[in-house]
Amino acid sequence: MTRWAPWLLAFIVWNGAFDFQVRRAGEAFTTSQVDRWRQQAPPLLIRDAFTPNVHRAGLRASAAAAVVLLLGLAWTHQATRPAHR
Repeated sequence: MTRWAPWLLAFIVWNGAFDFQVRRAGEAFTTSQVDRWRQQAPPLLIRDAFTPNVHRAGLRASAAAAVVLLLGLAWTHQATRPAHR
């Protein structure tokens, strides 16, 4: 494994996790807006209902990527160490 592979894998994990969570947050926001519209309640603002979920998604995606990166770096370091004789 090359030394850049853990970084690439962490980047892919971050993007996948972030996109998935933002999509779920968008769906939840849309559903809540439709429900509020049906109840004739005032709509929620994006900054109040959606933005906090995006911030949480960024933190969760960063945590997942950090775990993958640390494990990948440790594995790469272990694999490139010279064997003791």
